[in-house]
Amino acid sequence: MGQRIPLKPILQRQILVKNKHCCCICQKDGYGKEVIIHHIDGNNSNNIIPNLAILCLVHASMADAGLNKGKLGSGKKLSQNEIKEFKRIWERKIEEEGKFQRATIPDYQKRQLETLYLFQIRNTKNRVLSYKDSDSRIEEEFEYFDQLVIEEFISKLKIRRMLIDAYSDMVFQSIETNNLAKRLAKSLWGLFLHLAGPHYVTIGSEDKKLFKKSLENLKILGEWTAKYSSKNSTLKEVCSIIHDFAEIATWYNLSTEKKRILRMLTFIQKSCDKFKEELISKKSMKVRQERKEIVENTIQKVKAIK
Repeated sequence: MGQRIPLKPILQRQILVKNKHCCCICQKDGYGKEVIIHHIDGNNSNNIIPNLAILCLVHASMADAGLNKGKLGSGKKLSQNEIKEFKRIWERKIEEEGKFQRATIPDYQKRQLETLYLFQIRNTKNRVLSYKDSDSRIEEEFEYFDQLVIEEFISKLKIRRMLIDAYSDMVFQSIETNNLAKRLAKSLWGLFLHLAGPHYVTIGSEDKKLFKKSLENLKILGEWTAKYSSKNSTLKEVCSIIHDFAEIATWYNLSTEKKRILRMLTFIQKSCDKFKEELISKKSMKVRQERKEIVENTIQKVKAIK
C-alpha cells in the first residue's frame, strides 16, 4: 500500500455529488445513511475517481473484508470487481435519470421553478442578514444554499446565478463579521467544487463567468476582513479559499484569472495596514504585521502552484 494521501475537499465533493451522497449498492434505499468514500483497490494513495466508490458503513465493512484473502467465517465479502460493477450501474443510472428529467421538464415549467428558487433564495438571504454573526442558524441556511448547487447539476436550472447574486448582496453586508465572512467565502468556492481538473470535467462558459464574479466578491471580503475583522482567523480562511480558486485557475489554464488573484492578494495585503490605523499601539501594529504575513504566505503558495 502507498502512503495515505488525503482526498482534497474538491474531489470529495465531486464524487459525492456524482453519486448523490448515496451508497452505490444501497442506491435509493441508502438515502439518509452515513456513507464514506471507499478506495476500491485498498490503496489510499490512489485517489483517481474510477477507484473511488461511495459506500454505506455496512457495505464498506464488507468491501474491506473483500480486500483480505482467506475465509471470513460466516461474514460476507464484496470483491473489487463487484464494487466496480455496482459503481458503474449506479452512476449510469443517475446520469440517465438526469437526462430524462431534463428532457421532460418543459421550458415554461423550468421558468416557474427558477422563479420559485429565486424567491426562496432571496428569503433565505434576508434571514441570514437578520441574524447576529454568532447565530448558529447562519450555518444551516448556507447548507441549504450549498445543496442548491447540487440541484443545478441535476436539473440544469440556472440556480448558481441566483446564488451568486445573493452572495454579492451579503458580501456588502459582511463588514466587521467573522462567521458570515467565512461562510460566504466557503460557499463561493462551493459553486465550483465540481471542477476537479480538466481530466475529469471541462469548464464551461457559465463556470468562467461565475468564477470571475466570485473573485470580485472575494476581493471585497478579503479587503474588509483585513481592515475590520476582529479575528486573524477570518482573513486566514478567506485567503485559503482564494488559494483554492488559484488552484482551479491553474488547472484550467485561466492565466488571466490567476494574475487577477495575485493582484487581489497584493491589494488585500495593503489593506492590512488599515486595521485600526488610528491606533499606534504595539498590539495594533503586531496584528497588522500578522495579517500581512498571512496574505504573503498565500501569495507565495499561489505562485508555487503548477
